[in-house]
This record gives sequence, structure tokens and C-alpha cells, in this order.
Amino acid sequence: MNGKSLLSGIIAGSLIASAAALLTTPASGKKLRQNCKVTTSRWQKDLAQIATDSKAASVQLKTTAKLSKDAFDSVGEEVKKSVDHWRSDVEPTLTKLKEDIEALQKNVEQSRKALD
Repeated sequence: MNGKSLLSGIIAGSLIASAAALLTTPASGKKLRQNCKVTTSRWQKDLAQIATDSKAASVQLKTTAKLSKDAFDSVGEEVKKSVDHWRSDVEPTLTKLKEDIEALQKNVEQSRKALD
């Protein structure tokens, strides 16, 4: 293979590839560059919006977490107070029921002894 035929093949291939690119390109170079700039600009705006939205969502999440914690703490305190109040209300009744049960058991035992 000589250098002249190799060079001829490279030149012919380049010309064919250039012609194919020109014929198959959907728009002119100027129009294509303009479309690329518009698309790039749109993507940059979209990415900036995503970054802004992400920061806002992060702040909102932190705020919500803090408010939820405060609310749960408050509800927990109120439930504890309610349970303590309920216990103090029920305590005398439970004591009275225990005394009544003990009295009934004594009466049952005395009745059994009396029947024997």
C-alpha cells in the first residue's frame, strides 16, 4: 500500500462524511447552536429551581420535625397528667372494692364454718 492511495482514501472519506453530515443535519449550524444555548439555559434554570425547591423543602422538613416534637411532648405531658388524675380518682374506689371483697370472703368463710 502506498501513501498516495491512503491519502486519497482519507480525503475521499472525509468528503463523503462531511457531505453526509451536511445533508442529514436537521438545522443549520447557527440554528443548532442557538437551540443548544436555549436548551442549556432552560436546563440551568430548571436545576436552579430544583436547588431552590430542595432548600425550601429541607427547611420545611426541619420546621415540621421541630413542631411535631414539641406537639408530641405537649401531648405526652397532658396524657400523663390525665392518667395521674384518673388514678387519683379511681384509687378510693379500688380501695373500697378491695375492702368489700375481703369482707365478702370473710362472710363466706364464716358461713361455711357455720354450716359445718
